[in-house]
Amino acid sequence: MKITRVIKYNLIRLFRLKSGPHQVASGVTIGFIPSWLPTFGLGPVLSVGMARLMKANTVSALVGGVLGTFIWPLLFFLNYKVGSLLLDRTLKVDEVDEVEYIDAIEHTYTGIVNSHSSGYTFLAGAMCNIVISSILLYIMIYIMFKTYRVRILNKIR
Repeated sequence: MKITRVIKYNLIRLFRLKSGPHQVASGVTIGFIPSWLPTFGLGPVLSVGMARLMKANTVSALVGGVLGTFIWPLLFFLNYKVGSLLLDRTLKVDEVDEVEYIDAIEHTYTGIVNSHSSGYTFLAGAMCNIVISSILLYIMIYIMFKTYRVRILNKIR
């Protein structure tokens, strides 16, 4: 099966969901939240669990979780950047290529233990990014599903 066909099939499934725009938008938003944190590859699973707890759409939460899985180096880089801006600290990471998953996990752990480490910077940036991205993502998905759902389905077919 070609990758474009798989993507097209999953988009059709997403846009044909019987749920309303609020459930779908909240599902994608909740699903994207674990992507900002080191979750050891369990982000999509956590997304579905959180969506069930919040009574959001689990399929859209899985889509949100999978979207974030592919861009985690960029998200972790943004966590470091925003955290250093908030806390007015010098940043050890200057480029996306310098973000290592293991280092992020270690920095997160030391950030919980010691407030003067780069882990605290990472966590502060992550919390700020989670709030801002959740608000923006919810608004974008809600408007898209409310206004353009039928048009997008017709173009995809």
